[in-house]
Amino acid sequence: MRRSVMRIAWQKRRRGKPSRRSGVASLDYVLILGVIFPMVAFLMWIAPRIMNLAYQMVCVLVSWPFM
Repeated sequence: MRRSVMRIAWQKRRRGKPSRRSGVASLDYVLILGVIFPMVAFLMWIAPRIMNLAYQMVCVLVSWPFM
């Protein structure tokens, strides 16, 4: 008896209200195109300069005792 009552309650929960998350995938798409893509483009543009400056800093830190 108890199992059948629990099974009916579970089935009702399953068929309950529709999800409130409709449209979330489109928001993710807008987030990627509007925020993440420009950030990646900026990083691709500035990354060579950052790597060059980091290399120069390491060279200075290693070579300054010999100057």
